[in-house]
Amino acid sequence: MSWRKALLLALFSLLGIPRAYAQRIEVTPFFGSRFGGTIDLTQQSNPNADFMKIKSSSNYGILADISFLRHFQGEFMWSRQPTSLTVHNRNDGTYTFLSKMNLDMYQFGVAYQFRKPEAKVRPFIVLGLGFSHYGVPSINGHQPFAGSLGGGVKYFFTRKFGIRMEGRWLTTETTYKGMETCYTFYGIGYPCPVNYSTHQGQVNVGLIFRFK
Repeated sequence: MSWRKALLLALFSLLGIPRAYAQRIEVTPFFGSRFGGTIDLTQQSNPNADFMKIKSSSNYGILADISFLRHFQGEFMWSRQPTSLTVHNRNDGTYTFLSKMNLDMYQFGVAYQFRKPEAKVRPFIVLGLGFSHYGVPSINGHQPFAGSLGGGVKYFFTRKFGIRMEGRWLTTETTYKGMETCYTFYGIGYPCPVNYSTHQGQVNVGLIFRFK
């Protein structure tokens, strides 16, 4: 299944939540830091550059969650990292500044919350799927697939206000790797392009505004 189909499926799933199960809406502006990440350049045939490094920096964004059933939430996340790119020279190990960049992520996901909905402290885990935008011309002429896996804890001071602390592992497609054989659900193989990916970590804290 392509990332576009997965993204549409997640969106339609959120829109299809029965009204009777929709309990709460949470909006959480957040800030924190994102770290790590390289972009492979080995297929570019440049003898002086083998990868680009994404500078670790701050990040900020917003989360929107809607509760359904008892412990689940559908979630949308926009996260921006103002950063820069440097190119690594494979011959002497030096780095050369390339450009500034905003790395944006847009993801739909599902969160599972532990403990009762009325509890002040609620640990959670979350899985997200979506796409990224590099703030420069897309590396392969498209918006690359992105995913995340993380967890954290929420603490509610009142029924309508709280704080959210979380950490995530993030992955985003980057440069072209080559052609491989992909398979459908029916076991039929076909040639498809495959990309390298960059992996990052993200740690955030945000204020929760809850509506019902």
